[in-house]
Amino acid sequence: MDKTDRKILRELQADGRASFREISSRISVSTPTVSSRVQGMTNSGLIKGYSILLNADMLGQISVATIIEAKPSEIDSVVERIKDDEIVRQIHVLSDSRILCILSFYDQGKYQNFVRSLSRISEIAKMDNSMILRTAKELPRASLTDESGLHLKCYYCGHPMTDEGVKIKLDGKTHYLCCGVCAKLYREKYDRIKQAAGIPIEA
Repeated sequence: MDKTDRKILRELQADGRASFREISSRISVSTPTVSSRVQGMTNSGLIKGYSILLNADMLGQISVATIIEAKPSEIDSVVERIKDDEIVRQIHVLSDSRILCILSFYDQGKYQNFVRSLSRISEIAKMDNSMILRTAKELPRASLTDESGLHLKCYYCGHPMTDEGVKIKLDGKTHYLCCGVCAKLYREKYDRIKQAAGIPIEA
């Protein structure tokens, strides 16, 4: 990630509705450059998507911070059990075998049902709930600075990539692998999945 990427990301964080043409004029690069850079950062997973930030208080929602304690070996199991519940807005796995959840809801009954469902999960050792009275500051978690770098994991083995690794393009999307061996194995796996789904394989 270079200075141009950072400039583009800052513009998008300031105004996610800005067009590529508007961004290009602000940072003095061409519109195609902005478009290709954004596409590349989207393909890599750095840009996760575009959304609006709503004011939960103005919507009349109640928000609760829930801290869940579990054994380290059971954290993933607990997360899987709760992540799809509609009132769970954020899940953060902490370093001390705890899970921080932010809940938002209109219906007190749904909240009570959720709490009861947690009490039935045997892996949970302890749980504390605190209502959020007001939000003094709320920003996206990613903070872009001049020191920010792009930390990718190999699409095949999942290990962190210490350099640019190997990039291969499949069906118009760039895939990032740590080495030639992983690239070969990943392509073979990708082709097997396509073949099983009856999708023609690229030559």
